[in-house]
Amino acid sequence: MKKQSYLTGAFILVIANLLVKVIGAVFKIPLANIIHEEGMAIFNTAYFLYACMFVIATAGLPVAVSKMVSASLAKKNYTEVNKIFKAALSLLALIGLAGALVLFLGAKMFVGIVDSPDSYLSILAIAPAIFFVALLSAFRGYFQGFSDMVPTALSEVVEALGKLVIGLLLAYLLMPTGVANASSGAVLGVTAGTFFALVIMAITYVLKRKNQFPASALLQAGTRSTKNIFVDLAKLAIPITIGAAVTSLTNIIDMVMIRQRLQTIIVSQEMFNTLTEFFGRSSSEVIIGQAMQNKPAEVLYGAYSGYAIPMFNLPPTIIMSLSMSVVPFISSAFAVKNMGEVKKLSESTLRITVLFALPCAIGLSVLSEPILTAVYNNARSASMLHILGLAVVFVSLVSVSTAMLQGAGKVMIPVRNMAIGGVVKIITNFTLIAIPSINIGGAPVSTLLCYFVIATLNIVSVKKIMKSDLSFTGFILKPIIASAIMGIAAFGAYQVSAGVLGIAPMNLSLNFMPQTVPVTPLASALRFKVIIALGFSVLFAVIVYAIMVFVLRLIKHDDVLMLPKGEKIAKLLNKFHLLS
Repeated sequence: MKKQSYLTGAFILVIANLLVKVIGAVFKIPLANIIHEEGMAIFNTAYFLYACMFVIATAGLPVAVSKMVSASLAKKNYTEVNKIFKAALSLLALIGLAGALVLFLGAKMFVGIVDSPDSYLSILAIAPAIFFVALLSAFRGYFQGFSDMVPTALSEVVEALGKLVIGLLLAYLLMPTGVANASSGAVLGVTAGTFFALVIMAITYVLKRKNQFPASALLQAGTRSTKNIFVDLAKLAIPITIGAAVTSLTNIIDMVMIRQRLQTIIVSQEMFNTLTEFFGRSSSEVIIGQAMQNKPAEVLYGAYSGYAIPMFNLPPTIIMSLSMSVVPFISSAFAVKNMGEVKKLSESTLRITVLFALPCAIGLSVLSEPILTAVYNNARSASMLHILGLAVVFVSLVSVSTAMLQGAGKVMIPVRNMAIGGVVKIITNFTLIAIPSINIGGAPVSTLLCYFVIATLNIVSVKKIMKSDLSFTGFILKPIIASAIMGIAAFGAYQVSAGVLGIAPMNLSLNFMPQTVPVTPLASALRFKVIIALGFSVLFAVIVYAIMVFVLRLIKHDDVLMLPKGEKIAKLLNKFHLLS
């Protein structure tokens, strides 16, 4: 197989992830309108349990496969590459089957733990997806080891399309029979999507394997035995899996804790008004002077998990493209002890991450209200997204720095740092959510603090191990200045546009218990004006940020060289003194 360049592979995954996100929006937006907050809470509970089980079952092996395949390729040990894949595929098949059975047979136990009995059918519907996606992960790790990101990209798009078509159709057809059934139908679309993606990936493997290696290299001496390959896979995968398990366990605790801590709050007159008028709950479910009941807590959690979290997850998901692309290149460089290449890759990857994630964080935070209105026609989660948006940059840095440390073989460092961040998240959740004036707002604050801690610890480790030169001015100060100016431009552009179009201006104040009836849903004509104002402000902000990037010379010569036709682009930009 022809090896793609680092940023070419990342670019392919970025395009695929953008398509996946567009498809996901086409799925999630009408789904939220079909099953509403209560149904989204059920859907997200089942999906969250699946995601946690999947991460625990398969998080470590795909990364280990990618790292080991790329290292063997760097040494031209092609026979060993095939043995690594076969070992990983058999191991992941067993793990995926075990994970699926645990989720299927333990469904009743899980709904009791998370206090969401309506999620039972949804958990049953999503359990087989763990087996399919485990096998899928083996193929993805294998191709990523070749730095061939096309199969991964194709399978991700197919997976999203399967979820969209089947999940949305079943949710619509089953809604008349009850919200629990409709949610389980939507979840069944996730299972179908993973199955179709696995079929596509298997076909791709069969078609590509004929031309994988030179014919003279099919038989080689000096390869590791299958037993040793299993041992080496385990040495890499187990620490990564432990780290993923720590994160998943923290997230499960987080999910349970949000509901439980909300139910310790004594309902005040202010909360009664908000929950009945703003969120539309029945007055029989919200009693002044008593603790908040399950249904109102479920609705607040559904607003957070079903509306704010999907928007928050969009930029980091795209950044994952850099994470998946960088592992085989750093592994290859370490395998042949090319520390200069390791240093250059680590610096460029972190710099590109900040340059992309920081403006996304500021933009998502500043424009949270019109974004939610444009996407969902529901701005109840604006204050939550206002805080969550700022965490985007830290989540993105955690993703790429963890991948770099894993590529370098330092797999236990991210585990330690994730555990520390998890403790921070649990403590802040427990403390803040029970405060009546903060309530659900404690969840995004704890997320922000958690990822800030992990990102800081990871970057310190990257600098030490890879000798990365990350100056305060170039890595932090200048990007913050550029993004802050962009944020001010976005805010001003929206306010001016809102005035011209005759719609309500943005309100950046934080209020988790608003007293006024929500401005959304809007009539279609008003919502269209919001979309126009939002589009103009985003376009203006992008132009301002691009100008600031070049004025402050935030892009380096080495960054451009990694692009396709990088030398020509660098030569052009250097003519105008735009590179540092």
